[in-house]
Amino acid sequence: MFENIASGFASILSVGPILGIILGVVIGITFGAIPGISAIMAIAIMLPMTFYVDPIVGITMLLAVYKAGIYGGSISAILINTPGAAASFLTAQDGHALTKKGKSGKALDISLFSSVSGEMLATLVLILVAAPISTISLQAGPIEKVFLLLFAFTVIASMAGESIPRGLLSCCLGMLCAMVGMDSITGSARFTFGIDELIGGFTFTPMLIGILVMPEVINVIRRRSIPHHELAITRSPNPADNRISLKEYLKVFPTILKSSGIGTFIGALPGLGSSTAAFIAYGEAKRTSKKPEEYTKGSVEGIAAAESANNAVCGSSMIPMLTLSIPGDDVAALLMGAFLIHGLTPGPMIFFEHTETIYAIFAGFLITDLFLLGIARSGFKFFVKMASLRRYYIFPCVTAFAFTGAFTAGQNMNDILVLIAFMAIGYGMRMVGLNPAVFIIGFILTPFLEQNLDQAFAIVGGEYHLFFASPFSWVFIALSIFFVLSSIKMKSKAKKHPPELKEETA
Repeated sequence: MFENIASGFASILSVGPILGIILGVVIGITFGAIPGISAIMAIAIMLPMTFYVDPIVGITMLLAVYKAGIYGGSISAILINTPGAAASFLTAQDGHALTKKGKSGKALDISLFSSVSGEMLATLVLILVAAPISTISLQAGPIEKVFLLLFAFTVIASMAGESIPRGLLSCCLGMLCAMVGMDSITGSARFTFGIDELIGGFTFTPMLIGILVMPEVINVIRRRSIPHHELAITRSPNPADNRISLKEYLKVFPTILKSSGIGTFIGALPGLGSSTAAFIAYGEAKRTSKKPEEYTKGSVEGIAAAESANNAVCGSSMIPMLTLSIPGDDVAALLMGAFLIHGLTPGPMIFFEHTETIYAIFAGFLITDLFLLGIARSGFKFFVKMASLRRYYIFPCVTAFAFTGAFTAGQNMNDILVLIAFMAIGYGMRMVGLNPAVFIIGFILTPFLEQNLDQAFAIVGGEYHLFFASPFSWVFIALSIFFVLSSIKMKSKAKKHPPELKEETA
């Protein structure tokens, strides 16, 4: 393993990957700091630009966008109390409270240092455990993979938001769109309705941009009458109020370490995501704090807990995706699509077929944290200005990038029509409460399920009891039942105690 890690660092420490990391970090922080543009939107827009570069450069740049975008959301949360994602809600509470006291620099500092600490810990765990898990996964054949993928689909229920039926419907729509085109086994055309352009199915990138990015642009247009928040920040004349000293960092380091561990564990469990990690870590930090009364009123420790857990999910969410082909969250699902586009199929074999590439990406993960620390720390003033940009400057550029990226994917004007069609579908899904992220996961996983299901039926023939002969099958059946029951229990508990939940997050 250590030889592979050393080889990975040798591959990543060249001009191309380093420039890709720097560009990804700058774009990620910039997009994350702009209210209304999330990390997943940034990745969707940047994905077509990676087609013409080496996978090490392209995927490392996308991962840099991901990591930096998650951190960048804390900038707008702290400065203008506008969290870009649910995971930044807690950061906004304590961070903006410090900003109103003239201590915005201190809030931004502890957010950055906590984010980098959490990400580095999770990345180390990813490097150490991913390959051993993949070795175990190699024992699984087509039958076991069928149950593994069924487990992945049950995990979707926990990502489906408040309504499991709507989440499942979103998944089914994604599966239906994935079946359009020629069957890979029989060669027959499905759901093409005589349209020759649909024989190859829907192109992933235009579909992705149409589902995720363009509906947000439409929402901004609908809300154009809402006045844009003017950025006005007062800073304390005392320099100590606008930075974190080493003594203050070491004081909250135990909280960072514990919260990073929570975030790493939560991220490795498919479907829970960064919001769950942030709320659990924040609650645990408040429970064990010597000054719990400061939480939500400007607690440095509270920001450290939320941000370290939130960002630790970035690395650990890659563990199920790389080892079992199960996206840990919506961003991991998008990154899984990027791996597939670059010819890297996530799963246990990826560590044997593309060893050098994977460990170079792991090395890029760690180096990204160092560049994030340096670039974010030196460019606070620039990113603060980006957070104050008006929407009518931002979203025309987003639209131009989206259409250019859709065309670049295949140099085909039909892809523009695919983008427009899925823009309408994505906007309609949001109007009726369906989940675009779950749609994407269904779209990505369906071909794997079809392939393994065909192989499994070929193996068992008419002896269907062989589906349950492997202990792996029973393990994944048990995990599926556990996730379904726990998801139902969590949602019923939330319905029974909405006032308490609201008080906790207020």
